[in-house]
Order: sequence, then C-alpha cells, then structure tokens
Amino acid sequence: MNHTHYANLSLPDTLKPCIDFHGHLCPGLVYGYLVAVESLRLLGEDRSDDEELVAISENDACSVDALQVLLGTTAGKGNLTISNIGKNVYTVYSRQAAKGFRFSRRSTYAYTGDNPEVFLELEKKVSAGTATAAEKKQQKLMKTLDLLAKPVEEIFEITDAAIPEPAYAELAPSVACAVCGELTMQTKMIRQGSDLLCRPCAEGARRE
Repeated sequence: MNHTHYANLSLPDTLKPCIDFHGHLCPGLVYGYLVAVESLRLLGEDRSDDEELVAISENDACSVDALQVLLGTTAGKGNLTISNIGKNVYTVYSRQAAKGFRFSRRSTYAYTGDNPEVFLELEKKVSAGTATAAEKKQQKLMKTLDLLAKPVEEIFEITDAAIPEPAYAELAPSVACAVCGELTMQTKMIRQGSDLLCRPCAEGARRE
C-alpha cells in the first residue's frame, strides 16, 4: 500500500514517502515523522547522505521507518542505532553542529480532534477486543490525523542530548569461521584457542 490510498486526505508531502516505504499510514509512523521533521528544523540540516546525522531509537517500532526515510539514518549506513528498551524516545545528533536533541514522551495520548465521542467509543471497542476491522482502521486513522494536527511540543519533551559524538560505522575485514567456513566480520568473531569462530559456532561449541 502507498500514499495514493490516502489521496482523499490532506497529508504533508514529506509524509508520503514515509508511507510508501513503511507500507501504510499509522500513529507509530507519525511519531517518527514528527521527530524527524522537528530534528531537521532544530539542527538546520538536510537529509543525511552519509553519516552526517545519527539517530538513536529506544524502540524498534513503526517510527523507525520515518527516521530512515527523512533523516537518511539507516541500518545499512550504520548511522541508525536501535536500543530496543521499549521507550518512545529518540535522539538525533548532527556531527556538523556537534549537538543533538532528545525526544521523549512523558504523557499518554489524549484525543483532541473534532469527534471525541466517536473516538472514545472506538477506543473502548478496540480495548475490549470487540472492534471490527473497519472500526480498528477508523480508530487508527483518527489518532493519526489528530497527532499530525498537534504541535510536536505537545507530544514530545525535547531537550538537548547530553551524549558524546557517536562513533562512525565500524569497518573490518571478513574472515572465514574456523567451524562453518562462512565469512564473518573479524571484530564480531570469538577467539577459541588459535581459531576465530562466528558467534553461533562459538556458542554451539560452548554448549557441547
């Protein structure tokens, strides 16, 4: 599914590639979208071509996809770190500016849109497990549009990130594991005697 499925909605143009990448529109994606847009504004940066920006997400949810699309902080480039401790917290750091910002949610979501009675009824059904597929979709869409209408400061507490400059992505040669023969990044291997083993083989050897 791509953003054309939401053609009847007035959505920010910058959100559309996030929907295309993620596959659908949802509240989780919007959380990441809001963090990314506000980070670029605060840092005075554009999308990262290489590792100019670094993002640290404290969850592995839908929001991460918006960070990858808008910030250019991706798993493949090594400038995205997922520290999955289940928090709706994100840090975005600029190497050029030598500073970053931390976005954290400290209050639960409260609907403030135009149809509170409808949303409350849908929320009750979703929580009770009695909502139909159409009702779940409607509740999710109402929450998504409501989040987009809120000031980002109402959703996140934004503070200076008190962290050192993150390290660049690690580069190391690949070496054949002494047991399975598969090439493995040398710095990720475990030495056993004179041999270098990949982690699965090393852990298997310990159990035997």
